[in-house]
Amino acid sequence: MRHDESTHPDDDLRYGPELSRALDTALNDLPLRTDFLVAGAVARGTRTRRRRRVMLWSTSVTTAAALTAAALLLTLPEQRAAVRTVALPDFSAVGGSAPAGKEPVTGAATVALLTELLPGEPAVTKTESRDSDPAYTAVQTYGKVTLAEGGTVTVSFQGAFVREAEKSRRGDSPWPGNRPTSKPDLTDPSHMPSRSELGRHYSCPDGDDGCRIDKLGDGAVLLVRERGSDAGTAVTADVLRPDGTRVVVTATGTSYRAAQIQALATDERWQQWVDPAVNDATTSTHGT
Repeated sequence: MRHDESTHPDDDLRYGPELSRALDTALNDLPLRTDFLVAGAVARGTRTRRRRRVMLWSTSVTTAAALTAAALLLTLPEQRAAVRTVALPDFSAVGGSAPAGKEPVTGAATVALLTELLPGEPAVTKTESRDSDPAYTAVQTYGKVTLAEGGTVTVSFQGAFVREAEKSRRGDSPWPGNRPTSKPDLTDPSHMPSRSELGRHYSCPDGDDGCRIDKLGDGAVLLVRERGSDAGTAVTADVLRPDGTRVVVTATGTSYRAAQIQALATDERWQQWVDPAVNDATTSTHGT
């Protein structure tokens, strides 16, 4: 059997070695510099590693941000819920002007009642009082007694606390310790608190053993706070009634217990409208 020369099987075997020699000859004749080839390879490798590191860093940052956002979303509702609260009064019993035959209680009458209600009838060395500011329609009086055995007891009385004052003034509150603050100052009669502000004030952080919030049988809200220790202990009972009256009693550096201060603050004799004889019975020595 005869084969054509162009397709002879041995031609393929001869062609491979010849092609390799031709390529080697061509490469040897080229002015190649291996240092350029090495430098280029290193540069490409460095860029590749940088791109990979950037991609890995971006992925890590994105993942961390997502995890942080998820943690905030999971934590914030728990923080908002970690507060003990009670329903505020509906204030349906808030009255208007003084009833017939009544007049606003004075500061002297306020401190006189405070002295009368003190548990154990302790000796009092000094009394201070403050009348309502005539710029406001609501009654807001203040009384303070200094005990012979040490310590003080104060009362801040606000009638119709939830009703807006007739005149608004800034930075001129008749209440002691008033100062500008970003938080609502519930001792300032020029400020009309909203229900949300009242809700934040009449609440206790969960886990705070020195704070107690209760709803009383008559619909009033009672907030009791205890701070400090020994001679610096301060016990405060803050009562907000359905008629809008607010009574805040604080004993500092005394031997009184929280239950005693609570009983003092919830006494029904705290009234903004009294018989004229109640005010007349007090003397000027109670005032400052």
